[in-house]
Amino acid sequence: MSDATPHLGLPLIAASQAQKHVTHNEALSLLDALVQLACLDKDFTAPPPSPAEGDRYLVVAAEPGGAWAGLTGQVVRYGDGVWTGAVPRAGWLAWLIDEADLYVFDGAAWTSLSRTLTAIQSVSRLGINTGADATNRLAVKADAALLTWDDATPGSGDMRVFVNRKAAARDAALVFETGYAARAMLGTIGSDDFSLKVSPDGSAFATALTASARTGGIDFASAETALAAAPITDLGGAGTRRVLVTGAARIASFGAAADRERFVRFSGAATLVHDPEALALPTRADLVTAPDDTCIATSDAAGRWRVHHYQRADGTPLATGAQVLGATGSVRLPGGLIVQWGLVTAADADVAVAFGTAFPGSCLGVWAQPVAGAGAALYAAQVSDVAVAGFTLRTRRAMAGSVAGAGSVPTYWLALGA
Repeated sequence: MSDATPHLGLPLIAASQAQKHVTHNEALSLLDALVQLACLDKDFTAPPPSPAEGDRYLVVAAEPGGAWAGLTGQVVRYGDGVWTGAVPRAGWLAWLIDEADLYVFDGAAWTSLSRTLTAIQSVSRLGINTGADATNRLAVKADAALLTWDDATPGSGDMRVFVNRKAAARDAALVFETGYAARAMLGTIGSDDFSLKVSPDGSAFATALTASARTGGIDFASAETALAAAPITDLGGAGTRRVLVTGAARIASFGAAADRERFVRFSGAATLVHDPEALALPTRADLVTAPDDTCIATSDAAGRWRVHHYQRADGTPLATGAQVLGATGSVRLPGGLIVQWGLVTAADADVAVAFGTAFPGSCLGVWAQPVAGAGAALYAAQVSDVAVAGFTLRTRRAMAGSVAGAGSVPTYWLALGA
């Protein structure tokens, strides 16, 4: 029978042994030293000058000096004025107080467990807060995950995630799930083109957009959604850029969705109701659609819609819309011509008249007509100094064989430009 235990080497009391308390106390001292092992340091090459009773150290120096001579690799304990060493065995663990690190003895040397963990390589599976399996060999269960650039090495300042596949016919993609059922895929899916695919059920997928690997051009899904004309015809909720509006109801709104763009086609005689605060139309008046008429409609940040570039299927231009022909006004005609008009009554015979809106290019001509007055006098109007912003109006009166300037004569004028 051995006189020591096989693992910690604790001395055993022999039969008929005298002074059994010595052996017993030695075993207790070793247990006190080695159980829940926590050492003060491992970097000393000789005993510290003023050790305290029970101090423990790891001796890792190749040739320690003083009372530690010959104790390299051992756990040493100070007691009763003497340093005692214990030879470790593979698998022993020691906590290094000065480093706040756990060390393990592998049978030859003491190794930092934290440094071992940071150098882990070729792990077959890794689960963080969850279990990894044969398919998901890396599994993370958390509210968030962060990948950031290396500021310790330091690195380049870049952070790249590489998703590599075997061939163009395979997938390299991020898959977004709801209840472990796929709802969207983003990546190179079955080709070198980059695409976004979406699904309502995890099995049937529709391609929302594709970026060509060859040209870089982006192609959006072009499906057309049909909506029945109604007082509120919700283009923003259609889910596609192309919308077919059916029926002949009056449409006062395209919904409240903000910042949307829709390409709209009509199949019937619906009535679009002009409202600058809800549905602004290019004619500034109600508009009756016809089959295969098309337009582009956009909404602003407040959900107000505007119709742009309305095109009739038969090619005829839009009517200019209802105009209130007041004393002053303007209208843009099909083809780009602009007509402006006004009424001038000035105290002076010669007066500068400014157009309500300057013509973008040029003024082609101005015509003026004074309102006939009472009595035998005849009135005439002349136009000069014509420019894109206005002109000079000169009113004259002929009476008793003489012509003189006349003020306070109501005069209508009409200008044409582009």
